[in-house]
Amino acid sequence: MTRFGPSGNDVTFYAQGNKSSVQAPAWLASMGLTALEINFGRGVKLSEKTAAEIGSQAKKHNITLSVHAPYYINLASSDEQMIRKSYVYIEMCIRVMKFLGSNRLVIHIGSQCDLQRGEAIENCKKNLMWVISELKRNDFKDFFLFIETMGRYKAIGDYKEVCEICKIDPCVIPTLDFGHINCTEQGELKRNPERIREIMEYCIKELGDKMRNVHIHFSYVKFGQKGELAHTTLDDKKWAFPFEPLAQVIQEEKLEPIIICESQDIMAQDAKRLQAIWQNVAAN
Repeated sequence: MTRFGPSGNDVTFYAQGNKSSVQAPAWLASMGLTALEINFGRGVKLSEKTAAEIGSQAKKHNITLSVHAPYYINLASSDEQMIRKSYVYIEMCIRVMKFLGSNRLVIHIGSQCDLQRGEAIENCKKNLMWVISELKRNDFKDFFLFIETMGRYKAIGDYKEVCEICKIDPCVIPTLDFGHINCTEQGELKRNPERIREIMEYCIKELGDKMRNVHIHFSYVKFGQKGELAHTTLDDKKWAFPFEPLAQVIQEEKLEPIIICESQDIMAQDAKRLQAIWQNVAAN
């Protein structure tokens, strides 16, 4: 089953009188959506009590939850203190995820900084393996780490790098963010929509069955010479590229991803629009 949802609560959620994230699963279900990504980008600030309440509501309303880890993680680093801080952020997320009833953690893995690209990628693989071993040593089980493709050139994570990193352990799976990919390819997904199929086919060839439950971010993103600038909406035609080629590959390959929309302000509304496109493709 392909699931659709937003990354967090959008302006419509609050405009309709909702006040707490505990209300989000029921609200999403009323729209026909089936997923929600909880964003801890600026820090893990959700109590275990509230997480359990959200998790209970998500189960009741058939909403699959994922979590986005803090942006402060950098496993490309050679600095031991930074690596340990990164581990702490990941462990904090997974502790809260247990109360949410979620096992999917999306991670920005790190930045190249002043390192050579190859050295930074090798650090990512080595340090991520250490993180996984520490989590298991501390009795965390049934978790999946979804490594996200990134939208700026200094960040580690073009789709080929993400595939390489995802080979280190069965629990490591891609998050393919097509808005980010379009940024680093300077609008190629708009000029050549078949590029979306090429990327998906490459990842399927490299990772096989791991792609069955791939995590996907889809939204339009403004970009400049250095890559990503800001998220926009599906109404912003300047930065648009089609969703249909991606939906077609998902249908043909019988994949069952979660597709999260990160549009500015109206994430749930735009997720609903993506879902409608998917339903049309699947029906034909």
